[in-house]
Amino acid sequence: MSGASLPAYSDYVSEHNLASERGPAPRRRWPYLLAAATGLVLIVAPIALGMFTRAAQGQLMLSSFAPYMSQEQITSFRNDLTVISAARANVTSLQSTGQAPAGRYQYVDGFVRDYPAIDADLNTTLDAVQANLGNYQRLTALPPFGSIPWLFVLPGAVLLGAGVLGARKALHGTPSPIARGVIGLTGIALIAAPLALGLFADAPAGSQLVDGFTPVLTRDHVRQLQGYFVTLVGGQGELDSRYTKAVRVEHPEADLSAIDALASRWQPMTSEFAGFVGAMSDNVENFDGVVALRDSTRPLGFDAFHGIGWFFVVSGVLALAAAYPGGKK
Repeated sequence: MSGASLPAYSDYVSEHNLASERGPAPRRRWPYLLAAATGLVLIVAPIALGMFTRAAQGQLMLSSFAPYMSQEQITSFRNDLTVISAARANVTSLQSTGQAPAGRYQYVDGFVRDYPAIDADLNTTLDAVQANLGNYQRLTALPPFGSIPWLFVLPGAVLLGAGVLGARKALHGTPSPIARGVIGLTGIALIAAPLALGLFADAPAGSQLVDGFTPVLTRDHVRQLQGYFVTLVGGQGELDSRYTKAVRVEHPEADLSAIDALASRWQPMTSEFAGFVGAMSDNVENFDGVVALRDSTRPLGFDAFHGIGWFFVVSGVLALAAAYPGGKK
């Protein structure tokens, strides 16, 4: 009989055995490699951006300022400044009515001369704090700053591990439903996280707080605030120790009520102000770290506080694309 002959049984058996030896055909690996790459970026990005150190600095700063970030405390500070202003006005009134004591009182004179500028600067500082009370509350409503890098690293490690496992199984033609499931669940978690944690709503407050504090939370300005205490302590000390005694001797009828009010309020007032300025001094470097954290993503065209939520979402979308790539295997 002419024409091509049918394959012999032995040929069929040989080809079947060869296919068995080769094993299953490799499956596509790119979805798992995509998951692994996404996980690697989630792990590396916080390290490359210095997030661990800077986020910890932010947490320290927020904790340090907690006693002073309330309307009640700001009102108390302003009331104290009013008491100081009234005492200065009391001194100038004595001078204008000829009831100032004879002699030289250089610390009182320095207080009278310098306090208007001191008062203006302290009120400007309090204005900056008051304007950012809402931003501070929004930031403290977020997860602790120090934990934020781990919100990237932990799901990143899961994606990296599942991606590597899935890619190895795919190379040998073995399906990996567990790896796909883990990648998919991690993607869903990454997308849900910024909504559940309020990152879209509250994280941008970090940029606003940085902008508001930048003029006042500098090393030079803190030193200036500390220098004010020299003027105020010297002036109040001389008022209390020499000035008022001399007035009472020379002009018993003189009104010293505002100066006396300052003396009675002086100890708690200076304690609170010293604590506030001390917190500012202790957190200049921490604040600089927060500024650096905000600006770490500027080369990408956005600041970190506005972009953090989208970083989670994009990573989650990539993870879901890896878990459910569609098309043929």
